[in-house]
Amino acid sequence: MSRFLYTVLLLICLAPGLTAQISFLAYQNIPTGAPPESVLIADFNLDGKNDLAAMTGYSFVLENDRKLLIYYQNEQRTLNAPEIYPAPETFQGNRAMVADDLNHDGRPDIIFTHGDSIGIFYSLVFGGFGPVVNVFSGQYAGDIAKGDLNHDGFTDIAVANGGNFFVTLHYGTPDGSFSTQQMTTPYSDFRNVEIADLNNDQLDDLVFVSAYPTGGLVLYSQQQNGALADPLFLSPTVEQGFPSTPYGIGVGDLNNDGKNDLVTTSPWNTPIANLNLWIQGNNGLAAPSVRQSYDIPEPVVVTDINCDGHDEIVVVHGGWLRMSVYNGLPAGEYSYYVQFDIPNSSHFNAKGLAVGDLNQDGMKDVAIASSNTGIALLYNNGQSSIFNPVSSVTSLADIITTTQKDTSTPVRAVFTRTTTDTIDYVRLVRTDSFLVTENWVETTFYVDSVYLHTRTTCNGALVDTLHGYFFYSSNELSWIDTTLNSTRIDSFFLPRPNLPLTYSLFPNPNRGTLFISFSEALQSAFLSVEIFAADGKRVGFNTNHYEWLSDDLLRLDFLDVAAGFYALRFKSERLSFTEKVVKAEDAH
Repeated sequence: MSRFLYTVLLLICLAPGLTAQISFLAYQNIPTGAPPESVLIADFNLDGKNDLAAMTGYSFVLENDRKLLIYYQNEQRTLNAPEIYPAPETFQGNRAMVADDLNHDGRPDIIFTHGDSIGIFYSLVFGGFGPVVNVFSGQYAGDIAKGDLNHDGFTDIAVANGGNFFVTLHYGTPDGSFSTQQMTTPYSDFRNVEIADLNNDQLDDLVFVSAYPTGGLVLYSQQQNGALADPLFLSPTVEQGFPSTPYGIGVGDLNNDGKNDLVTTSPWNTPIANLNLWIQGNNGLAAPSVRQSYDIPEPVVVTDINCDGHDEIVVVHGGWLRMSVYNGLPAGEYSYYVQFDIPNSSHFNAKGLAVGDLNQDGMKDVAIASSNTGIALLYNNGQSSIFNPVSSVTSLADIITTTQKDTSTPVRAVFTRTTTDTIDYVRLVRTDSFLVTENWVETTFYVDSVYLHTRTTCNGALVDTLHGYFFYSSNELSWIDTTLNSTRIDSFFLPRPNLPLTYSLFPNPNRGTLFISFSEALQSAFLSVEIFAADGKRVGFNTNHYEWLSDDLLRLDFLDVAAGFYALRFKSERLSFTEKVVKAEDAH
């Protein structure tokens, strides 16, 4: 009871008018079949709208277990049903996710931890993701972070290997592959790892949570040569006698000085539960200051929620059905928070909280991976949303419209028409040339008006319309005139068809002279005539006993052959045949 009264008094005393600044609609629950381990918000299909990714764990239902779910945002500013991709089926690890363009193709890829590896879903040119590519990362790959840890311009991946005394560093290369190094550290049991510039030297540094041998933060600062300096242990501020191990790390600008600061959560019950605020000064991170928290604060994100230019602190509380948002003020006080209902979940992973605009209203929404129900979506309903705008000025002057008609515009064009006729073996082609004149009548509308409507959104002021003077026109076809300019007739002969070659023999019977008539000219250099008796015996050649009387008439002489029945075999380049001929007795 005392804890409840304390929280209520804190909110009443320190948060006057807060609900007008930070507001969320009641959460929507998206079932995922298996409990989601982590969530991620990014524009995965490069359409200018943020999408939602979730990584599921184990639930004894194989079709839902260990899957990557991609919820694409559609034109109606809602999320489609998920596209599902199988992920490796390992039990170890939190299946934490980050997104970045690893292979330099302009599209975001998804990297996640599982078992002893990181899995990479590379985005495809025509949309979606390819199958998982695994890179060994050491035992108990837990949390994950991205950044440039060796000052070479390529994305590197840091993996916190829970329960081990090393951190795995995957250094990116120009071809998109990785060079892997396991960096030994005197600390272990990492719950959260982040990469950010924490000493204002424009180089990314590595920070992670340590639980053993001492609870706190471990900071590896990057040097100008790209190497990581020796670790610096940072002790949090906690109540005397309570463990000091933080849970989540949030990175953002807490005091509006342009430098990265840190927020860490201490997952205990009120009044011991608290946040540590680590402000970056001229010499790195200063000793933390403490802010009271609701029970069991776990994952934390630092970002501007109400679009006032100051970062808020968003915290999710394990087992207590609550999300807290600390309002950011110019001096970075964070002296009060407001709470929102979320689904029950006994525990939230460090990457189980994501913040981003999921409905294109200019405000940042919240996605939470709830191990009991699915994904909880809390849509931002702040005053700066384009769905809930604050109008500053609205004025509408008289609209005066004048019309000017009958502006005639002739449009001339020449076109041709071709017709074809065939008479016997002659083809006639007729080409006619026409001049066509179209007359269009233009009507112009002149409008004199002023309309001004200004709305304030998260991205600044939106001015809907401002008109001083404008006009527009419409055109209609009035008439068409067609004139025949010229006519041309061309003719040409078509080739006659190539008919089959035929022949006839006469007279048959004959008295020694035989004629062969052909259907067309057949004189040829190659010609052979053979004569065979009735018993098949060749009785002579006649190659020297013929005469062409014309191009298509051949005479053969059989004067020296006895009367009887014979076979005549004729061969030429175009025609071959065998015919029976009869030589009659000479008349006396």
